[in-house]
Amino acid sequence: MEEEMGKYDLLKEIIKLCSPGTQLRMGLENILNANSGGLLLLMNEDDIKRYDDLIQPGFYVNTDYSPKKVYELAKMDGAVILNENVTKILYANVQLTPDPSLPSKETGMRHRNAERIAKQTGKISLAVSRRRGVVSIYWGAYTYVLKDLNFLITMVDQGLKAIEKYRYSYNKAVEILDNLEIEDRVTVFDVCKTLEKATAAIRIGIEIEPYIWEMGVNGRLAKMQLEEMLSDLNEHLELIVADYMLSKSIPEHENVRDICDKLQNLGEKDLIEYSKIANILGYKATKLIMEEPVTSRGIRLLRTMTKIPTNIVNKLVDQFSDLRAIKDADPESLKEVDGIGEKRSKTIIESLYRLRIRKRGAAVEE
Repeated sequence: MEEEMGKYDLLKEIIKLCSPGTQLRMGLENILNANSGGLLLLMNEDDIKRYDDLIQPGFYVNTDYSPKKVYELAKMDGAVILNENVTKILYANVQLTPDPSLPSKETGMRHRNAERIAKQTGKISLAVSRRRGVVSIYWGAYTYVLKDLNFLITMVDQGLKAIEKYRYSYNKAVEILDNLEIEDRVTVFDVCKTLEKATAAIRIGIEIEPYIWEMGVNGRLAKMQLEEMLSDLNEHLELIVADYMLSKSIPEHENVRDICDKLQNLGEKDLIEYSKIANILGYKATKLIMEEPVTSRGIRLLRTMTKIPTNIVNKLVDQFSDLRAIKDADPESLKEVDGIGEKRSKTIIESLYRLRIRKRGAAVEE
């Protein structure tokens, strides 16, 4: 998982390197606007020596990078090599001879070479297509096609609106869940519905995030909106899973994350089929499973309402088993838990009491 995150972060930096307003993007757009093509390779001098069997340097340029210079040099048949910081143009008219047996999904010679050289060296290559008018980024086994700015703005705007809708639905679902937990009337259906709304919002955020990276300076406002909408949703998702996944004791964080990852990997149709979510949580998927009552461990309510540290909450849940026992406990019993004194026991009791009062008030208004 850590390795995947490392790759994800690096891919983010690669896309940002080519975002609108950057020197590299200006050079790529110069090539595109001239209805031309080109192949750029990002590597340093040591890499060029290391892969001398794949790279035959043409002209040694060794000059400061500029969009105009790279456009002029890309007119030659071969590739242009830039250093990895995109501050220098090292070589032009470079001939690349990657292993032709490496599989490639590309059809044009330039794109096949770009893809294969990226796979063999692990370095970034960029292929500019004259015919299609697009820029393809290759890095290892990854491929990413840069999008038009208007397309990016449209996709991000649609994504943010969808997240807003799911976030609203999640807030309503979690409010209902709060009340049901206090009354000990939660069903598997209620849990799955809440998880579905949170997961859908997070997943859309993941889908549009590369578009926001690629927008560069034009995506700052969208980035702020996305962060605001999803600020605490990942944590809430983990807390709900920790409360309801089948486990004899408080589940380990790694197991909770594994469940969250499985939820994220559900297909669009499977995510709204709550029996699939129930199955991931450990419940046997039967026709009556949705109506089956479940009791919360109380981790989410205690964390979000009392702000008591996670390790103390875990000790409390470990001693009392579930929320039902915790809300019925007297102050002296709560204080027997290591880390809970007079102040914290009072906070727990008052927080749960306020939730009961809020529930009664809502019932009266109805």
